[in-house]
Formats: sequence, C-alpha cells, structure tokens
Amino acid sequence: MARRSRSKTTSKSNLAVYIIVGVAVIGALIAGKIILDKRAQHFSNLSELSIADFKNNANSLSGNEYRISGKIIEKLKWTSDRGQLISLTTEQGDGDEGMIGIMVPAGIDNVNLEKGHSYTFKVEINREGMPVALDVKAK
Repeated sequence: MARRSRSKTTSKSNLAVYIIVGVAVIGALIAGKIILDKRAQHFSNLSELSIADFKNNANSLSGNEYRISGKIIEKLKWTSDRGQLISLTTEQGDGDEGMIGIMVPAGIDNVNLEKGHSYTFKVEINREGMPVALDVKAK
C-alpha cells in the first residue's frame, strides 16, 4: 500500500489560516483608523468657548484662546485689508446654543469660508470681547 504525503494539505491549510488572520488584522486596523479619525477634533488642546460665559461677560475672557465649532449662518462684512466678520451658530455638549460673531483676519485664507458649512475655529478674545480667529479647519 502506498503512503501519501500529508505535508502539502497541511501547509495549504496553514497558509489559508495565516491569510485569514492577516486580512482580519488589516481590517481591524483600518476600521480603528476610520473611527479615530471621526472622533478626532481640531484644536483638541484648547477648551471650548462657553456661549453662556461669553454672553455674560466676554471682556473677562479677553486674551484667552478657545475652540469653537459651528455652522456659518451669514457673512456680515468683508474688506480685503481687514478680513471678514461672520455669524456662527453653535450647539455645545452642555445644551448651550447660540449665535456668535467671529472676526476672521485677512491673513487667515487657508480655508474658503462658505455660508451653510461647518468649521472649527481657534479664537482669541480681544480687548473688546470679540472673538478673533487665529486658525480655522473645515469639519
């Protein structure tokens, strides 16, 4: 009686297991990257500007940097040398929502700001209590 070698069958099944495990690991890495990218927030090292604190006393916040996210409702004024003033509506995690005006200086032209689109702004509150954009990222 002739004996058959089982080494080819065993190596094929081992190879299939390695391929399946490899594909599963790559799939898990891709899914994790997608989830983390969605959860990543621009300017995460800054605290979010509280609309309630801003409305109560904006002058007390002057000189501080904050993060604020929202949708542009209206572009109120634009000059080529001073920049533009926009109206942003925002809804925050603690239930505060409202509209806030942000001055976007002429030097910040890395993103084309469009009405109806959502953005995240890094702002500094100036001496008059007005948020001035230091940087902007599209959402």
